[in-house]
Amino acid sequence: MRHCYLAKSKSYKVLIPALVLFTLLTLSGCHKEIPPSQRETEVKLEGDAEAWSNDWTILMPELNEDKVYGNEYVSLDTSNCGDGYIYVKYTGENEKVKLQIYSDTSITYTYNIKPGVDTVIPLSLGSGLYSITAYENIQDTEYAMVYAEELEVTLNDELSPFLYPNQYVMFNEQSDTTALAKQLTNDCATELDAVGKVYDYMVKNITYDYDKAENVQPGYLPDVDEILSIKTGICFDYSAVMAAMLRSVGIPTRMEIGYSGDAYHAWVSVYTKDHGWINDIIQFDGVEWTLMDPTFDANSADSKKSGFSQLIGGGGGKKARYTVMYNY
Repeated sequence: MRHCYLAKSKSYKVLIPALVLFTLLTLSGCHKEIPPSQRETEVKLEGDAEAWSNDWTILMPELNEDKVYGNEYVSLDTSNCGDGYIYVKYTGENEKVKLQIYSDTSITYTYNIKPGVDTVIPLSLGSGLYSITAYENIQDTEYAMVYAEELEVTLNDELSPFLYPNQYVMFNEQSDTTALAKQLTNDCATELDAVGKVYDYMVKNITYDYDKAENVQPGYLPDVDEILSIKTGICFDYSAVMAAMLRSVGIPTRMEIGYSGDAYHAWVSVYTKDHGWINDIIQFDGVEWTLMDPTFDANSADSKKSGFSQLIGGGGGKKARYTVMYNY
């Protein structure tokens, strides 16, 4: 079994523009208020499906400290990068710290790092050479590089980054979210049945929070158990909760962030053994899958009134104009 290794490291400071650093994840331009959908999601495809059970041990990140690198500012635990994640810990005194990751010609991913906290960062760009750089705030919108590494990653399984929890999709064995996922999928015979059960729960029980969408702050991260408790959230919340539930029963799920038309948005795609990655789906209507965006379907009963159907490319089973920028 091959493991990742560090190609080289460097540690120095250099001023960079804040716009290069900052990825705004407010995801607040999602939708207007519409009553939840009441229809059942049909989750069947033609052909045989492999028998499935939710008897799955939740995969949890571990701090092994076998391969830890860093300096006086940053600790980087790469011991389990073959499983699709690393741990990052900022050990300095600055309150505003950002981590940037990119691989080859990919878009740069930017994460906010809390001081003194071991943070799980997914290696969602797959196997390859990763550039990892940490910055701390100097003043206003200026940041300085305090640590950088190049990490050669060979994943043991390309699906692993989408089965573990991470900073954006955080859950554990004790989460209310994982308990509900187990309950919802107990009698499911296939992965697609399980996807349908989770999906139906989301669109019938979670409503869109317009005040939050208007006021959410940059750097906001979903608390999946809180969203389940208050039963309202923005598209970021919908996608994080659904991804957490499906991952916790062993179904690889990508939380995808990008654009729906001109609106910054979040949705999910799932992987099944029989069909591989099923991208951009809501439901199977007997002919084709349409977009799997729980925010859209939860607010679809009166989509034409709000103009939302035009925003996402027509609604009513038509393919949305979604452009993926980030996978988590």
